[in-house]
Amino acid sequence: MSIKELIKQELDYLSEEDLQEFYQFLKSRSQREIKNDELGDLLEKCKVSTGITDLAEQHDHYLYGIPKQTN
Repeated sequence: MSIKELIKQELDYLSEEDLQEFYQFLKSRSQREIKNDELGDLLEKCKVSTGITDLAEQHDHYLYGIPKQTN
């Protein structure tokens, strides 16, 4: 039996209040995923290819000219 079928079976046993709460939970999850997708799309559009593979770790070196950090 699929997870959808199992959930559908359980819905018959929930009170109206519990169904409303479950519905709100599902709506909030799907809206959050849409927002995450939109943010990911925006970040993808804004990224700049610098060719520098250690920019995040060595940003002080590239911004201010200090020696690279070795860890």
